[in-house]
Formats: sequence, C-alpha cells, structure tokens
Amino acid sequence: MTESSGTEPPRSRDGAQTIHRTAALLREIAAARGGGAPLNRLAAATGLAPSTAHRMLQALVDEELLAKDPASRTYRPGPLLYELGLAAAPQLDLRKLCQPSLQRLAEGTGDTAYLTIRSGGDALSLDRCEGSFPIKALPLDIGNRRPLGVGAGALAVIAAMPRAEGDAAVAANAARYPRYRLTAERVARELEATRARGHAVSTGRFVARYRGVAVPFGGGEVPAASLCIIAISERLKPERQDRILALLVREAATLTALLATQPPPEPTGHW
Repeated sequence: MTESSGTEPPRSRDGAQTIHRTAALLREIAAARGGGAPLNRLAAATGLAPSTAHRMLQALVDEELLAKDPASRTYRPGPLLYELGLAAAPQLDLRKLCQPSLQRLAEGTGDTAYLTIRSGGDALSLDRCEGSFPIKALPLDIGNRRPLGVGAGALAVIAAMPRAEGDAAVAANAARYPRYRLTAERVARELEATRARGHAVSTGRFVARYRGVAVPFGGGEVPAASLCIIAISERLKPERQDRILALLVREAATLTALLATQPPPEPTGHW
C-alpha cells in the first residue's frame, strides 16, 4: 500500500473552488437587494466567464437558493436561502445587544444610527434606528452589503480589524471599488486616516446628499463592527460632528465593555 503524498486530489480542489465561486455569486446577489442582479454584472464582479456563471446560477435556481425574474432576467435570493437562514441564528446576537445603543444615538442626535459588521469581504448593515429629524438619511437598508471601505461605517469596520487583515481586505476588493467611484489606493489612504483619527468620516462619495461619521469596535472574538451616524450634509458640519463623535465613542465603549462579559461565539471563519 502506498503512502499518501499529502497533496489534495484535483477533484477535491475543483469542488472547493466551486463552493467559493458559488458563495461569491450569492454575496453579489445579496448586495443587489431587491433590485436583482443580471448575469453580466455577476460574471464581471466574480471574475467568472459568463457561460460558467450562467451554469452555476441555473443550478442555484434549480435548488431554490436563487430565483430568476423572467422579465428583467435578474437573479434574486430564493426561498431556500430564507429557510436556511432561520436555522443559522448566531450564538452571539450582536443586533439585539446593540439595539439600546442605536436607540440612544438616534434619540441623542435626531439622525439615523447604523450598526455595521464585517461579513467576509463585505460590510453588512445589520441594524439601524431612525431619529426624530424630519428629513431622514436612509441610504442603506438593513441587510445591505457593500465592499469593506465604501462609506464611513464600512471604513470604521476595517479599522477594527488587525492591520494586516484590513490591508488584505482592501487589496482583495480592488476590482469592486470602481463601481463606487473609488480605487483601492484611495480606500487605503482613507483607512490610514481613519486609523490615525480613531473614527471614519464620509464625504458623500457613496451617496452625495449624505454624510457620515463612524467609530469602530469589536474585531477580536466578535466581528469587527462600527457604529455610525448618517445625516444630510447640512447637519454634519465639523462643529456638530464633534458632539456626535463623542456620543458614538461613548456607546462604542459601552458595547466593548458589554461584549467582554458575553461568552465568545464559536469560530466560523465568516468574519
């Protein structure tokens, strides 16, 4: 009997690659939210040949992980994804834990408070709370995904990650940034400024009418995350930013202390 060489069989490597490609397609479709995503955009975003992407998407539709709109020819999450999600409740319910902080931030500023976490190479809007100001800043729905580094909340999330890991995430997303009128070089510069300041600010490049200020927290045994206030640009002048930043820093410290008392979640590799 011959000993194993320790190398992975080609078929096994191909299977792992297929799973990674499938996950990339699912993330891009989730990022599109209700609008759906067409084949050409999905192929370009994932680096797949259109014919390969089409075959994989059709298989996902057959399994009801995706649904295809025959009129627009776009792909959306399917019913099986929802059913699987119900069984995947996290051990650490970060959304529930952060709700009081979001409520206090919304009440204290009158603007919209967001909780954003890392999800692979993306920033995921996990929750938000609207303030009392009549003009609402709602550029992101709960569940929206975008590449790490796009917007104040997503910049602060990278700042919560270990430096080498954060820098690698920016490089990995380089091909995705042009869709948001950004480059990896610009995101890297803004990330360095965020690290130096201890908070992130947005300039309206993501959504022109709005501005944001965000602070990082987490990044150890809990996912890298941020608290962010987004408002119309007139309400986030520098003098008001300082007051809002103080509120954000206070709530981030409160959450850091609270998370230290929670049992650590089981590692998943997803963060």
